[in-house]
Amino acid sequence: MDDTTVGETGRLRPLSELSEAEVWAMVDGSPDGMVLVDELGVVLFVNSQMESMFGYDRGDLLGQPIEALLPERYRQIHAAHRTRYRADPTTRAMGSGLDLVARCANGDEFPVEISLSPIATDDGLRVVATVRDITDRLATEAQIHAVLRTIDAAHDAVFMFDPETLRFQYVNQGAVNQLGYRSEELLAMTPLHIKPDYTDHAFRELLAPLLAGDITSHTFTTTHRRKDGSDVPVEITIDYPSPAQPGQPRLLVALVRDITRRLRTEQATQAQQAKLQVLEDRERLARDLHDVVIQRLFAAGMGLQAVQALATDPALAERLAETVQQMDQTIDELRAAIFKLTTTPSAAELHVQQRIDHAAIGLGHQPLLRIGGDLDSIAQPVLEELLPTLSEALSNVARHARATETDVSIDVGTDSVVLTVTDNGIGLDPAAPRGNGLTNLEARADLLGGAASITSTADRGTTLTWTAPRMPRVGDA
Repeated sequence: MDDTTVGETGRLRPLSELSEAEVWAMVDGSPDGMVLVDELGVVLFVNSQMESMFGYDRGDLLGQPIEALLPERYRQIHAAHRTRYRADPTTRAMGSGLDLVARCANGDEFPVEISLSPIATDDGLRVVATVRDITDRLATEAQIHAVLRTIDAAHDAVFMFDPETLRFQYVNQGAVNQLGYRSEELLAMTPLHIKPDYTDHAFRELLAPLLAGDITSHTFTTTHRRKDGSDVPVEITIDYPSPAQPGQPRLLVALVRDITRRLRTEQATQAQQAKLQVLEDRERLARDLHDVVIQRLFAAGMGLQAVQALATDPALAERLAETVQQMDQTIDELRAAIFKLTTTPSAAELHVQQRIDHAAIGLGHQPLLRIGGDLDSIAQPVLEELLPTLSEALSNVARHARATETDVSIDVGTDSVVLTVTDNGIGLDPAAPRGNGLTNLEARADLLGGAASITSTADRGTTLTWTAPRMPRVGDA
C-alpha cells in the first residue's frame, strides 16, 4: 500500500493528513522501546521509552552501533545475527526461543523481547527494533512455576477440570503417582474415567450446588480406579474458585487424598478399642467371679462342712465331704481362670512392640502393627531370629526408603510364621549393588528352614516377606 491508510469510516485516506509531529508523537509515546538502525547496525533514532529503559540520553546513542545496548559477551555473536538478517530481512521476533538480555547505561542487565521490522528506503535497508522489558513477566512466570512445583511436590493429587465438559485441564505429579497414568493420558480424561461409583448424571448432581454458588466447597469419600485396575479409597474436596484475572476460564479444583492408611489406622483403632472393651469385660467378670461367686462357693462349702460334722450317717458324711472337695477344686479352677483373664500381654508381644517403638525414632513415623495368631506359640529359637529380622527390616526402611508410612504384620499359622514389612518409599534401584541387609535377612530365614524375599516398585515402595516354620525341625537353629 502506498501513502494511504484506512480511515474511521473504512475509506482510504492519504497519510499526509497526519502531521509529522503527530507521527513522531505516536512513535515517541509507544509503551515499548523503539530504535531505528541502518543496514550496518548504526542507531539512527530512539524513542523516549528507549531512553527511560536503558538510562541513556538519545543523543548519546545516535550514531552508535546497536551492540552498545548489549552485554559485552553477546556483541560479537549479535553482529553475526545482524549480518544474516540483512541477507533475509523479514518481520519477525529476534532470536526466537533464546533468552535475550540487554544492558543499561549503568551496566545493569535485564531480559528483553525484541521484534524486527525491515524498511526499504532510497538510502538502503533500515530496521525497526521494538524492545520490551519482560522482567516483570518473567518474575510472574517464575512465581507461577514455583507454585506449580510446590503443587507437584504435594503427596495429594490435584485436578482442575472444566465444569461443562468435565475434561481435566491440569493434573499434578501427585495425581500421576496416585493413579499410575501419565499426565498426557489424564489430560485426555474426565473424573468419570477414574470414578467407578459415579455416572455422568450422579457426578453432575454432586457438582450442581457448587456451580450454583449454594456452597463454596464439597468434601466426600469415594473410590478411584488406577490404571492397573486396582481401587484406591480417597477423600475429595472440590472447590469452584473465581479466576485470578477477568476473562480466564473458571475451573473446578479437586484435592484428592489417598485414605488407605487412614482407613487402616481407623480399623486398627477400632480393633484396639474392641480389644480394650474385651479386657474391661474380662476384668469386670474376674472381679465378679472373685468377689461374688468364689465367696458364695466358699461360704457354701463352710456350711456343708458344718453339716458334715453333724451327720450321723457315714454314707451321708462321705458324700458331703466329696461335695466340699469338689467345691474347693472349683474355687481353684475359678482362681486360675481369673488369673488368665487379668494377665498382661505376653513377653513376645511386648518385645515386638518395643522393636516397633524403637524403630519409629529413626523412621520419623509410627509403623502400623498387626498381629494375627498367638505369638506365644512360636518356638523361642524362631522368635530369637524374628525379632532381629524385624529390627533389620525397619532399619533398612529408615536408611534408604524415605518412607512416610510403614506397615508391619506378623501372621502365626499352624505350621509357619510370616513377617511382612511394607513401606511407601522410593523403592529399590535395580542397578544398585546388593547390600548386606537382605543377605542377613535371608541367612536368618535359611537358618530356620525358611525364606526371605523383597518386591519393589519405583516410587511405590518396597515389601519384605520373611517366612519361617513356627516350630523348627530338630537340628535347625
